[in-house]
Amino acid sequence: MKEGENFYAYKFREWMRDFTSLASPLILLFVPFIFMGPSRAFYILLGALVINEALGSVIKVVFPKKRPTGQTYSNTMEKIDAGSFPSLHAARISLVYLTLFSVAELWIFKVLFLLVIVLVSVSRIILSKHFWTDVAGGLTMGSLIFLASIYL
Repeated sequence: MKEGENFYAYKFREWMRDFTSLASPLILLFVPFIFMGPSRAFYILLGALVINEALGSVIKVVFPKKRPTGQTYSNTMEKIDAGSFPSLHAARISLVYLTLFSVAELWIFKVLFLLVIVLVSVSRIILSKHFWTDVAGGLTMGSLIFLASIYL
């Protein structure tokens, strides 16, 4: 807890960190595999995730934009991590959970998958990791890659 921070603000920030971790690469491999199994759709999603990471990284190197809190870097890998636009968390979460949404048969799963996209996206802004434009750019990029992947 930060000095002078009240308990509820601390717990809220903690929950946002938990939500944002849903877009970590390991979870984004594990959840779809459990839900879809080793299917053609799963392997297409893996390829789409590689494209997503590569495209997002190139954008961050070519058009660097500082994060709201600022972050220094001394090499290309750090420059990618320090870049704010596009939000790769938002791109990943929209790509994976839109894919899960498209294969889900039960409406409760569809609602849950959309809710995860919203929660992770909002958490990135609340945690001051991205500006809303970065998150919107990530959501757009992930959604476009999803649309391209379903036509394969």
